[in-house]
Amino acid sequence: MINMVNKQWAIKGPLSLNDGNWGELFENAANITYELNNLHPSEETKKQELLKELFGKIGEGTTVMLPFYCNTGVKTIIGKNTFINNNCNFLDTDIIEIGDNTLLGPGVNVLTADHPVSTRERILPVDDDLEDENYSYIDEKGNFDDSIEYTFVNTRKPVKIGDRCWIGANSIILPGVTIGNNVVIGAGSVVTKDIPDNVVAVGSPAKIIRENK
Repeated sequence: MINMVNKQWAIKGPLSLNDGNWGELFENAANITYELNNLHPSEETKKQELLKELFGKIGEGTTVMLPFYCNTGVKTIIGKNTFINNNCNFLDTDIIEIGDNTLLGPGVNVLTADHPVSTRERILPVDDDLEDENYSYIDEKGNFDDSIEYTFVNTRKPVKIGDRCWIGANSIILPGVTIGNNVVIGAGSVVTKDIPDNVVAVGSPAKIIRENK
């Protein structure tokens, strides 16, 4: 039944350091970000070395303030002369692409990790043999059989942020979103849908309020 949720990619259970497919990626990112976030401010050369090791690509002149957090690092591609302020968090189980000359304010969350909205597709038995198309472990009132052990389903969608954008402090960019070039996202916004070029968008959910020339 997982394939009904996302035919491209879906996996049951928490992605962890013990997971055969993800463990190495998660462990590598955890080790690098731990080292990064415990550097002395004077260790700028070491910081740049670790950032190059962490990310799939990081452009010349790009600054990442600390602390910084991510799932894998290698799935994140950052352009040149971009600025990422402190306490940003990237759930990069899929590709995150950030363009050139873009600013991310403090506390921005960029999320590619996702889950199905439907409870019966999000919560499945740990034992694959118990799954069936009739959801026999759920009664007619929607109650789950409590004698069964359950877990949740992970899915993922890439995120792209264009060139010369400004993502305001504490904004959240949700899975699957593409933000065009020359876009401003107001502080504290939740971006749930694609945003075209040359606009200002604010709110939760973020809505376009005017052109950005």
